Amino acid sequence: MTGDLRELLPLYALGILETDEASVVERAIASDAALAAELAAYQRTTETLGSVVQPVAPSPAVKQRLMASVGGGRFEVFAARMARMFDVTLDRARELLGLIERPASWIPQVVPGISFVDFEGGPAAAAADCGFVRLAPGAVFPPHTHIGEEMTTILAGRVHDPVNDRTIGPGEDYLRAAGTSHHLVCIGDEDCIYASRAMDGIAIAGTRVRPTREPPPGTPRDGN
Repeated sequence: MTGDLRELLPLYALGILETDEASVVERAIASDAALAAELAAYQRTTETLGSVVQPVAPSPAVKQRLMASVGGGRFEVFAARMARMFDVTLDRARELLGLIERPASWIPQVVPGISFVDFEGGPAAAAADCGFVRLAPGAVFPPHTHIGEEMTTILAGRVHDPVNDRTIGPGEDYLRAAGTSHHLVCIGDEDCIYASRAMDGIAIAGTRVRPTREPPPGTPRDGN
């Protein structure tokens, strides 16, 4: 979050931020002396350079991620649930939700139409595979078995479990017990995004598998 805020400091010094962005900066510098000093330096530079400075607006992805990390993103309604699910602080949960808005956070998997944001959970989730999963419309998360209990919370889109004839949408939780097996299909016209905490992970065709943390060779990545 601090890195994104630093991108906004020179724009704040120039007085060209929108009201919500300016409020984020003001709250941050009120509690961070280092950021306040950095802003003061920008303000002195701005006064010196005057009209010579040519500001460049931050990318939409930076703004979306920043707003999410301070409780202003589209997934803020899930922040408290994510904190409990992954055993992290509310601030950390907001930072994690902010990763959804960052294209470069998503790692494409070997199976087409599936990408992950993988991260470490807190102490109570230390043995779990934790992260966000995105399925393109029509994509299938392959048949798998839960080694331990798995909790899934749908954040966007609708997912269907053909094995159990269950369809779940935004805001719904789906708990599967250890030893159960199924697969998931993203239905509808929008990407399906869900949070997953799989205790002890999952197995596919009898083999324990983990999220791929690097994209397959030759896969284009968005660096925003």
